[in-house]
Amino acid sequence: MAHEPKQFLKRLAASWQREFPFLKPVDLDEVPRIPKGCNFLCDAYGTSRGYYYFVAVDFSPKRRGQFSVHIAVSHSPKESALDPAWGEPSPTTTGSFGITKFIGKQQFAWALVDLEAERDALFAKLGTPMPELGNNRHDRIWRPSTYDQPFDKIADEAIAHLNHMLRTKVFPVLEIETRESSPA
Repeated sequence: MAHEPKQFLKRLAASWQREFPFLKPVDLDEVPRIPKGCNFLCDAYGTSRGYYYFVAVDFSPKRRGQFSVHIAVSHSPKESALDPAWGEPSPTTTGSFGITKFIGKQQFAWALVDLEAERDALFAKLGTPMPELGNNRHDRIWRPSTYDQPFDKIADEAIAHLNHMLRTKVFPVLEIETRESSPA
């Protein structure tokens, strides 16, 4: 893996410490193992509900700089690597959900690196005709306003989008209160 995941996760952890202080990084010894720095636990409802909520960032092993997010609802603060859940997400439906279940899409990922531009540049450099590989630019992949900016800015745009998705699509379904949704 390249440097993008490590840089992104560092910025994400700092953002969530400010915006979602109830999400704490965890590194659990479980199978399958979620890479260090990718798993976050909300244990604020463990005592009252008996459920724990995990948000895991899952970087693609095949597409550099691309990640998705998984949400797990668990009975234990030490078990986040759960089988896929059956049914629709709720505060009490145990199992693992892709973020797609919350946003109503079959697939969704964030692309921190413009792999298509890198591919195009490589073929141009080789002086070889570009093969028709199809257009991978669709609404199932988030992209920054421009890749022509420092990586930190790209990461910050992705984090802002991810935070918005969590705040508006995921946390309301799981009935997780954020500062914005807490009673004044």
